[in-house]
Amino acid sequence: MLRNNSMNSIAKVVAIAINCSALSSCSVFQEDKPQENVGRPVLTTAGVVHVCPENKIALIERGKAPKGLAMFGGHVEYESPQQAFKREAQEELTITEINNLKLIGVHGDPGRDPRQHSVEITFACTTPQQPKAASDAKKVILYTPKQLQEQLESLDFAFDHKAILKSYLKSLSACNPCRQACSVGIPQDKASPR
Repeated sequence: MLRNNSMNSIAKVVAIAINCSALSSCSVFQEDKPQENVGRPVLTTAGVVHVCPENKIALIERGKAPKGLAMFGGHVEYESPQQAFKREAQEELTITEINNLKLIGVHGDPGRDPRQHSVEITFACTTPQQPKAASDAKKVILYTPKQLQEQLESLDFAFDHKAILKSYLKSLSACNPCRQACSVGIPQDKASPR
């Protein structure tokens, strides 16, 4: 009987080790918790692009699931979130000139992305370039801040982007980032360490 209990304990330790080795870190394993949501969140970036001088906000219609409107964005790879934002702007919107980059939030509620737990670093910027749909973007749609605010509730968004935009537009108020420095967000340094 004692030998069977020891063998069962060893088997549990081996099972824990196998389960933990599949994760990037594992400090405590609890048998009563579902394992499909165990692990660290994925880091992503997304953002609001003000196309100048018209001050129109570029949103994308996603070509992949989850469908709906969204800010452009994607995963942070081996780079800073700011570099990922600029890379994703080029990949999804064909924009290479990013000005006035500002941090507007960090969003990470579990369930905000139905595919995985993700933490999103959200930025805002201005650009003089006209965006064109590429990569994951099926279509680019431009809204003035006023148009977007008026239509926001009736639009279908992927992720939690409707709530993020609602908060951003409320903070933006009547400020035009194409004409003046707005007090929304935290300016990002031009020189980022490599």
